[in-house]
Amino acid sequence: MSMPATGMRGGSAAQPSRHRRTLRDPELRVAIVVAVCLLGQAVIAKNVLDVTLDPITSLGALWVWFVHSLTGRRDRASELGAEAAAVFVTAATLVLYAL
Repeated sequence: MSMPATGMRGGSAAQPSRHRRTLRDPELRVAIVVAVCLLGQAVIAKNVLDVTLDPITSLGALWVWFVHSLTGRRDRASELGAEAAAVFVTAATLVLYAL
């Protein structure tokens, strides 16, 4: 006997869950890039530059993600723009603290 697909928790292969996020989701891809930027910035600031970042500038990439989330745009151009801005803000912060 087989169970009906509608009784399975989370959906079946034929009926995927609508609440599951995949890498096709632009917001998730931006969040992953921002997380990598924040982790990389923390490691470089502590181990390479030997400086302590203040809370506002250390979360610069997170501010970019926050603004991207507020805009509500989910097209490819806004996704790439937000990712590039997060990388730029992270790099600029590290360069300014290195001077």
